Parts: sequence; C-alpha cells; structure tokens
Amino acid sequence: MKLSSGSGEVMMTQYRVKFDFVVYFTNGGSLSAQDFRLDIAQSDISDDALAAYLIQDMRLLMAGRVDISNKHILQEPHKRSAIDSDSLPQATVELGQQQLSAAELVTLARHNPVRIVAADGESYTLARLVR
Repeated sequence: MKLSSGSGEVMMTQYRVKFDFVVYFTNGGSLSAQDFRLDIAQSDISDDALAAYLIQDMRLLMAGRVDISNKHILQEPHKRSAIDSDSLPQATVELGQQQLSAAELVTLARHNPVRIVAADGESYTLARLVR
C-alpha cells in the first residue's frame, strides 16, 4: 500500500508489530517483555518468524522456546531498517520434543528456513542456499 504525502511524493506504508513475549533459554532462565515493538517489512508476520526475528535482533544465545502473545500489527513509521524477514525461519523444531531425521528436517526447510533447537540447547537455522 502506498500513501501520498502533502508534497506529492509517494512513500510506502511502514509496519511495526507490538507484542508480549517470553524467551526461555535452554541453559535456564527466561526473558520477557510487554508491548515490545519491532519494525517489520510487511503487514503480517508469523509467530515463528517473529520469534526468529526477535532472537536475531537481540542477538540472543541459547534461546529455546519463545511464547508470543497479544500480537498487533500497527501502521507506524519505522525507527530503523527492518530485518529482511524472507530469510528468517518460518518454523521452529525442538529436537528435545520431536525426533526428526535429517531428511525430515531438510524437507521442512525446502521452502522456508527452519530454526532448530537441538537437545543440548544449541540453536541452528536450516535453509536452502539456492532458491
């Protein structure tokens, strides 16, 4: 969607997401926030992509499960450049809870990157190099 300003120039609508979250760390502890806001590139973002975005943006290590709640998309000017959400994982697999083979993980990552939390707590992203 494009908007026109009073000067006649055309600018893109910018979106932010406001949400509550809890990040549980695989080595213990958690981090939570309410009414947290992040710039996003489009008018929607999945919870898994938002969790991956949050982890990447805050440079969190040993991040496991992420609970997202009270998510609202707002039309607001960006505060900085949005992260390219196309390269973010669109799903999360916790290997401590699900036993998947390497072939099954590759199949999951065929179309979109997947965030994998290993049984030892390490977090990985699996993605195709060529699309």
